[in-house]
Amino acid sequence: MKKKFIGMVLSLSIILTAGVIPGKPVFAASTLNVDCGTTIRGVTHCASGSLYGITESKPSDISQIVAPLKPNVFTNPALAGSQNQQPIGAAIPVAGRLTNTTGKVMIRLADIYPKWPYAFTNMDDWIGKVTNVINKKKASGYSDFYGYEIWNEPDGTWKSTSVSFNDLWLKTYKLIRSLDSTAQIIGPSYSYYNHNRMNDFLTFCKANNCVPDVICWHELGGSKNISNDIKDLNSLEKTLGIPAKKISINEYCDSDHNAEGQPGASAPFIAKFERNKVDSACISWWWTGAPGRLGSLMASDTQKGAGWWFYKWYGDMTGSMVNVTPQNDNSNGVDGFACVDSSNKYVSILLGGVNDGTVNVSINKLPSFIGASANVKVEKVDWKSKDTPVSGTNLVFSKSYPVTNGTINVSIPNTNNTSGYRVYITN
Repeated sequence: MKKKFIGMVLSLSIILTAGVIPGKPVFAASTLNVDCGTTIRGVTHCASGSLYGITESKPSDISQIVAPLKPNVFTNPALAGSQNQQPIGAAIPVAGRLTNTTGKVMIRLADIYPKWPYAFTNMDDWIGKVTNVINKKKASGYSDFYGYEIWNEPDGTWKSTSVSFNDLWLKTYKLIRSLDSTAQIIGPSYSYYNHNRMNDFLTFCKANNCVPDVICWHELGGSKNISNDIKDLNSLEKTLGIPAKKISINEYCDSDHNAEGQPGASAPFIAKFERNKVDSACISWWWTGAPGRLGSLMASDTQKGAGWWFYKWYGDMTGSMVNVTPQNDNSNGVDGFACVDSSNKYVSILLGGVNDGTVNVSINKLPSFIGASANVKVEKVDWKSKDTPVSGTNLVFSKSYPVTNGTINVSIPNTNNTSGYRVYITN
């Protein structure tokens, strides 16, 4: 009995000493390594765009709401109306609204047809409708188009028994090349990446000289698979003898679609897109009653949400993107992306993701303009829901760090999974 009591006291002592609550899992602090000396590429804001995020009238103020995000690509229906898949948001008028921004429009041709899966009729009808869209696009005089996405999620929406998807792809590819020869052709736009399916598609395309200019698929289950999916595609291209193509992930979202546009969920996506040099990526659109909200970056038609402020930080990035290494590239855990601007003399690091509350950021090979002492400002933007307006960002702390061998270590306590953070460094 005495021996058992001693054991209980010892166990309790260990628990109290460690500061651990019985039954609660113990996690190590998350770490992130930023290598300011390794440039990935110039800033592109590749992931700043959305699916149906802009319509003919929403958001109403392009100059104040859209332009500051330095948007890249928006995916919009080729046509909109009662006879089409989407009632509003047609690509050509949206392109007209974006003429004074960095934004470009990807034309989703499949949205010519209504219903879900799409109510495809026959090839003659399809070719006539696509020809009409191409002619309208060319006649518009707008130049801010990213290209034509031939079909959307054929792995689930191609139901024709008289025409194969490959036949549709080949004939549409040839049509676009004949009518709009310099336009980018985008596909296959699968609902998720699958090695065998992509291999079959690219094998057909290689054999029939119809490889897309931009290879596209969706990542709607979180960011954990992105890097491996891209590595697999790169391997397929080498095996098939296809020169590396641009990549577009024109629908991306956390597996919990309520987190669409959430800063904490968005950070690992953007980090992996930047690290893998993705050409474009669009936030998804799960809220069918609310198009025109930039993929839930807006809390309403006129009010900014937390996501808007996080993507504004992203839009503010200039100079060159540099390498960031997370603890686990194949997870939804803490990840980040960073830029160095030697002209404006700053380093900006954005981060977020699933974490235990403390994130340690090791920043190495700081540029010489930072000097012997780095002024560091850490800010955050908090999120409650996609419909909750947010008025701005908040300062976590601001302090000076001595630079040792080009390195500083910044520890951010009390972080959470839904907020986004910025580490901003000047001399």
